Amino acid sequence: MAFSYIHVIGAFAAAIAIIMAVLLTAPNLTVGTNRLRLGVKVLCRTVAGAGYVLFLVMLVWGVTTRSETLMYTSMIPLAVALLTSKFMQRNGL
Repeated sequence: MAFSYIHVIGAFAAAIAIIMAVLLTAPNLTVGTNRLRLGVKVLCRTVAGAGYVLFLVMLVWGVTTRSETLMYTSMIPLAVALLTSKFMQRNGL
């Protein structure tokens, strides 16, 4: 099945539904905002941790197989992890 805009619209609708559910089930707006902030923090830490692990795995695999392409490609997850970490620092997460 090919990628289409229906998938993007579905993902966007799911994200909006999750945000609405979190905010509407909270006793007040402050609690809802804190819950969303906690969710973003957990998501960012998961992405950063997975990026660092993937970088190390790809780098070791590239070194052991002597594949320059794999070693250079391993920089992509490292960049994602570093950018996510910087996002967390800037926003106080």
